[in-house]
Amino acid sequence: MKAEPKLIAAGRASEVFDVGGGRVLRRFKRGGDPEREALVMRHARRHGYPVPEVFEITADALTLERVEGPTMWEAAGDHPSMVRAHAGLLAQLHRELHEIEAPDRLSAVGEGDRLLHLDLHPANVILSSRGPVVLDWTNARRGEPAFDVAVTWVIGSTSTGLGKLGRSFLHQFLSHFDRNELRRVLRAAADYRSADDNVSGEERLAIRDLIAEEGV
Repeated sequence: MKAEPKLIAAGRASEVFDVGGGRVLRRFKRGGDPEREALVMRHARRHGYPVPEVFEITADALTLERVEGPTMWEAAGDHPSMVRAHAGLLAQLHRELHEIEAPDRLSAVGEGDRLLHLDLHPANVILSSRGPVVLDWTNARRGEPAFDVAVTWVIGSTSTGLGKLGRSFLHQFLSHFDRNELRRVLRAAADYRSADDNVSGEERLAIRDLIAEEGV
């Protein structure tokens, strides 16, 4: 008898089930576009970027390669002395992603032609035995690299429950970039994040506070 899929992870926009055979089913709760997400993941993978393999696409889900390992966020929590190294790796993943030109069919956010993830933070990176693997490509768009990094800045500054570890991680991450260049697009990144239906009212207030603090 075939085993029932086992829920192994749940986020704001999707649930992930182990379906056996080294595969998982990522089912969207609402408003997902599995075909577009698969297009982006396969495009990134063809360019050598570390992304799970896509096996099957349905109307509301993707069947993906199962990647074993802790998230970067979990690893940082277990070993706070490694925060600096993990933050540097996340910055490197941003830079490597932004070397890839976005596929023609991908819609744009602002100027630029680079592939943007727009949710690239430590909870969306698995530290597998073969290296880091980037998950959750729902928000991917075409645009300029600074915008992607600025969105990560907004997420890292305003998401609930991050605490001292989150502040330390964000400080180390941002040290790899030109803050003035990021501030140029920070308000646009904040507006983008605020428009996300999955963002709470508390987080929207924190986003407003961030913009006020940065004076943009």
